[in-house]
Amino acid sequence: MAVNFQWRLRVWTRFHETPDRVWAMKVDPERIRDEFRPWLRFSLPDDVLDRGLRGELPVSFDARLTPPGLAWPGRLVAIQDGVSFVDESENRLMAAWRHEHTVEPTGDGCRYIDDVQFSPRGPLPALHVAHATALLFRHRHLRFARGLDHDARATAVIVLREVLDEEQGAA
Repeated sequence: MAVNFQWRLRVWTRFHETPDRVWAMKVDPERIRDEFRPWLRFSLPDDVLDRGLRGELPVSFDARLTPPGLAWPGRLVAIQDGVSFVDESENRLMAAWRHEHTVEPTGDGCRYIDDVQFSPRGPLPALHVAHATALLFRHRHLRFARGLDHDARATAVIVLREVLDEEQGAA
């Protein structure tokens, strides 16, 4: 019987900034591209989030992740302006991918949360892909936080765990 590796990754950063400011930056296509640099180049069509905000859900898109030149076909499946958006994908690296991006108000600013559920596929062991994914998200949070007022003790906080069989299918 094959083991179904499914992972849940939550990464968050606490900002002493308004939720509106953090949201505006998290949906800016250039800021999104910048979060991956210098490790990777990621390109997402500039109009994806705008189309979602106009109610054109789901919005299909073709992003690219280079190197290794991986096509990342995705769908924006939900968006709540100023609060959250959710994208999903199935590709050569991931058999399943669901990524919720949330800006959560706090008493002194906000917390930005990436909540990702994924199932790796391919020749690499799932544990290696899961750890590499966590490192990439840590990098993204650190890059995004540059130039913003943030709590250094609560920047790129990572929780990575394997999802139990009885949790499969639960959000």
